[in-house]
Amino acid sequence: MATPSKSESGGTKVVVQHGQSSTARTVRETIESIVIAFILAFLFRTFEAEAFVIPTGSMAPTLQGRHKDIDCPKCGYHYRVSASEVVSEDGSQNNCQVIATTCPMCRYRLEVDGENGKDYPSYNGDRIIVNKFAYDLEDPQRWDVVVFKYPEDAKTNYIKRLVGLPNERIKILYGDIYTAALGSDEFRIARKPPEKVRHTLQPVYDNDYVVTDLIKAGMPQRWQAWDVSPSTAAWKTSADYKSFEATSQSGPPSWLRYQNIVPDGRVWSEFSNGKRIVPPSPSLINDFYAYNAGQSTCQYGTDLHWVGDLDVDCELTLENNQGSVILELVKGGRQFRCTLSSATGEATLGISGKPDFAPVAKTSIHGPGKYQVSFANIDEELFLWIDGKSIEFKMPTTYDHLHNLNPVQVPPTPGSDQPTDLSPVGIAVQGGAAAHIAHLQIARDVYYTADPGPTAGPFIEAKDQSQVLDLKADEFFMLGDNSPRSKDGRYWDIQHFVDRKLLIGKALFVYWPHSFNYVEIGSKKITFPFWPNFGRMRFVH
Repeated sequence: MATPSKSESGGTKVVVQHGQSSTARTVRETIESIVIAFILAFLFRTFEAEAFVIPTGSMAPTLQGRHKDIDCPKCGYHYRVSASEVVSEDGSQNNCQVIATTCPMCRYRLEVDGENGKDYPSYNGDRIIVNKFAYDLEDPQRWDVVVFKYPEDAKTNYIKRLVGLPNERIKILYGDIYTAALGSDEFRIARKPPEKVRHTLQPVYDNDYVVTDLIKAGMPQRWQAWDVSPSTAAWKTSADYKSFEATSQSGPPSWLRYQNIVPDGRVWSEFSNGKRIVPPSPSLINDFYAYNAGQSTCQYGTDLHWVGDLDVDCELTLENNQGSVILELVKGGRQFRCTLSSATGEATLGISGKPDFAPVAKTSIHGPGKYQVSFANIDEELFLWIDGKSIEFKMPTTYDHLHNLNPVQVPPTPGSDQPTDLSPVGIAVQGGAAAHIAHLQIARDVYYTADPGPTAGPFIEAKDQSQVLDLKADEFFMLGDNSPRSKDGRYWDIQHFVDRKLLIGKALFVYWPHSFNYVEIGSKKITFPFWPNFGRMRFVH
C-alpha cells in the first residue's frame, strides 16, 4: 500500500558533474532551484496545495515509494526496486531486508546485501504537490491520482488512482475495469484517454539493453527475422543486435517478430559456467513488475497473469517513399494492425476477422526521414502516436469486447502467418519499402488483479464468478497502479469505497525526486544531499 505522509526535509541524494566550471555552474543552479522550490512551496500552500512524500510502492512506477536504485551490471538497465518493507508505517526499522533483485530486461539476479549492500542504499519516495482545491471546482474524474483519508483510519493518508465513480457498478475482469449503471448488468470497459495510456504503460522489454554475450553463447534473440530461410530474410540485424533494416520486395510482407524469450536462473548459470546455453521456450507476456522483483527476507511471491494489452514503440527511419510499414499486435490470437504508407503518411488500422473495421488518418510521415512511432492496443481501443503526437482517426478506433478471451499458445514457427500470443508483436515492410528500426521497446497496460480468497472483498477474477461493487452517491473506488502490492479498495475490511468527504485532493506534481547521479572518485561513489533529479520532475498523470 502507499500511505503518503507530510513531506520532511532530507533524504534525497545527488551529484555534481566533473570539472570546476561545471561544478560552479551546477552549484549555482542548485541554490537557485532550492530558492525557487521554497517560493513555489509557499505559493502552493497559499493556494490550497500541500506537499506529501510517498512511503510505499502501491502506485509504482507512476509514483515511487521507498526504494533502491539499481543499474544492472549485465545489461546496464536502470530500474528501481521496492524497499518499503524495510521500514514500518511509523517510520521505525523492522527486520525485513531486501537481499536481491531481478532485472526486468535480462532477468539477472543481483545480490544487494552483504558487501554489495553499501552500493545500494534505500531512498525515500517521491515528494509530490497535491492540489487540495481541485475538487472544490470540479468533480473527481476517473483515472485521477487522488490523496484521501483511509476509510478505516482517518488519521492516515492514502494515494491511489480513482477508477470507480458514484452511482455505478464496478467489475474487475482480465485486468481491466468495467462499469455499468446501478441496477444494470450491461457492463462496458472503462477506457483510459491517450495521455493516461502513455503514462501508465509498464515496461516489458527494451532492445537497447540486449546482452550480446548471451546471444553469442546460444541465447536466441527476442526480435527475429520471420522467414523460413535466414539466408533469404529481408531483415538484417546489426552487429550489436540492437537495430534492424530491410528492403521489401514484391509479394507478401517481410516480418520482424518478437518472442518473449526470457533468460532465467538456469540460463545465467550456464552462461556463468561457460556452457552453451540451452534456449528457453517463448513465454506469454505477464504482469511482471520490476519494482516488485526484489527478494526480501519477509516477502512472498506474487502470481503472474497474462497481459494482452500491449504497446510497441520504435524509431522508424524510412529510406524511400515506396510501399508501407506494418505494426502488428496479437491478443488472444487476434491480429491488430497499423499500416503506414511511406509515400502519403496515411495510417490505416485493421483487426483480423473484422473487415468493416478500417479507421484511416493522416500522419506527419512524408517519405524518407526519421520518425518515432508508437502503436498500442489498450482497453479495447487502438492508439497511434507519431513523434509523440496522438493521431486522430476519422472514425472510432474502439472495438467490441472479446468475450471468453484466452491466449493462443501455438509455438511460433518462422515463416508462419498463424498469430500466436507467444509472438505478440511484429513489424513488416512491403511493396518496396526500405526501413531501419532502432530503439525497440515493448510495454504493457496496467493489470488490475482481483484474486479470490478471504481478503479479496467483492471481486473474484473468474469469468463465471465475477462479482461487482455498487457505488452510491458520493462514493469512489480506488486502486493502486502496482496492483499486486497495493492495499486498496479491493482489500479494505470495513468498506471498499471512499466517501467524498474523505478526499483530500488531486496529485499534481513530483517536485523533489532524489537523484540517481553520482561522482566516482577512484572506487568510491560520492553523492550529495538536497539535489533533486530534475529529469524526473513531472506532472502526475
